[in-house]
Formats: sequence, C-alpha cells, structure tokens
Amino acid sequence: MRVFSVVATVSMAISAPASAAPKSALPDELVLRGDNVIDVTINGTPLRLEVRPEAADAPTLNPDIAAKLALKPGMLAFRSMVGSEKVSGNSAVHKVDYGAGAKNQRIFWADRASSTLADGTISPASLPYKRITFHLGAPSGGDRDLAFPLDNFGFLGRLGVGTTLDMDGEKVRLQFSLQRDETLVSAPTGNWLARTRGGKFTGRPQQTLIYYGIMRPTREMTLARPLPLGARQLATADVRYSDYGDASGIAAADAADADSDEIVVVGEKEKKVDLRIVAGRRFLQGCSTLTYDMQKRSLNLRCAGS
Repeated sequence: MRVFSVVATVSMAISAPASAAPKSALPDELVLRGDNVIDVTINGTPLRLEVRPEAADAPTLNPDIAAKLALKPGMLAFRSMVGSEKVSGNSAVHKVDYGAGAKNQRIFWADRASSTLADGTISPASLPYKRITFHLGAPSGGDRDLAFPLDNFGFLGRLGVGTTLDMDGEKVRLQFSLQRDETLVSAPTGNWLARTRGGKFTGRPQQTLIYYGIMRPTREMTLARPLPLGARQLATADVRYSDYGDASGIAAADAADADSDEIVVVGEKEKKVDLRIVAGRRFLQGCSTLTYDMQKRSLNLRCAGS
C-alpha cells in the first residue's frame, strides 16, 4: 500500500506539467485605438477582426477567410439589401478564442467583404468584455460624460447596437461609425428631418461607400434647427435619397423657386418607418472616448463641454 501510494504521487507529479496551463481571464474592459483591430482565433486559426460600433452583432468574416477556414453553412442564412445590391450570407457555430480559451459562438460570413482592414468585423456587443472603449482623441481637461441607454437592434442583433431616443414624438435609433466622417440617414429619416427640423439639401448628389464595398447615392442635408442628441447637436447629415423610401419631398436650399423658410413635403406624412441615424466622426469631434458598457447597458460619450 505504501509503495502504491508513492508511485501514484510520483505519476501525478510527472503528468501535471504536461497538461495545458489554464489561460488567464480577460480584463473587464477592452480599450481600442487606431484601426480598432483585435486578434482572435477561430477554429484554431489566428485572425484579425475590426471592431465597428455599427457592425452586425455577430462576427462577420470576409468570404476569402470563410473559404480558407472551410466553414460549412448551418441552419441560419441571411440576405441583406444595400439599395439595389443584394448581399447573401450564411452562419454556423464555431470555436472562437479572444485570449481566455475557445468557446462556441455563431459566426456569419457573406459573399462580399465586410472589412478592408481585417479578416472581418465584429460588434462591441459580441465581445466577451464588460466594457469596450474606443479612444477617439486626447481629453480636453473639461470633458463631461454623456450617457444613453444601450439597445441591440434587429433579429439576433443583425442591425447592430446603439441607442433609441425619443425625438419630436418619434423613436429614433442612433448608432456611431468611426470609419466615416459623414453622418448617414435613410430617405424616410431625411423626410422626417425636413418636416420636423427644416432640413434642406445643401450638397450635390454623390456616391458614398455604405458597407460591403457598395456605393450608393447620397446628398448632404443641413438642418435649420439642429437635432439635439443628448447635449450635442446634429446640424448636417447625408441622405441616402434613393434606397429606402422617397426623398423627393426634401427641398434644395438653392432652388430658385423655393422660399428660404419653406419646407417642401410631397404627399402626406409617412407611415411609421424605421428612423435611424448613423453619426460619423464629424459629429464626434471634440470627444475623447466612446464606451459601450454591456453590464450596465449604457452607451457613454466623453466630450468637451458636453
């Protein structure tokens, strides 16, 4: 008995170092700077994902990466329309490791690239941290915090994460983008801004990159009465005037036959539509951080004079 006990002890002592050491736990907060790209492994393959505040909730890989990993479609597929362009994709549950051990997570991939900077995109809501903070610039010394309730949009978060605000009797979804300067709105949102805030077209039609590499026509609108988003003001937005709804009711500020105080609206007030604003870096000028607090369910901006 005594000999057996010694042998068992020695065997355990020898075999213990051979087992894999447990990975350390992730910190509560992830702070992102620069291109906001993180390192992950999916099914054991090292990859890089671009963290985008307005991205779909689940990780979305570029098609070449999905092919490289030989990902096989699961039961859940998706299809998105970007104007007249159709984007199709698939999903399945795979092993994803952010640095503290692999866990099952649903992965999406489409027939178009979701990122030009990395192997795919991911939303803050899909990361295993209590808080995700984007470093936007140096603090001014007089910064103040501006807090919003945090919402997930769409089925399975496919429309991303942001906040919902009560504005002029309507529910408006607000998201942020760090990849573009301009603020984007749809045609119905543009019509609503024209009707409620005296918005008029002040820019010429142009092509703007939306996502998945797709360009769509937009036109800059200036608001006679800026829209208060918390303590900040939205004065201009680029309207996607031909994608979803009709923006023909928005007057041009330089129209020869338009009165300077007139808001031209074609037809009756629109039926209930999804009002959404994706605010870009121009709106975020003067802000030092943007934080998504998943535990407290809050979205926080720290900005000068807010």
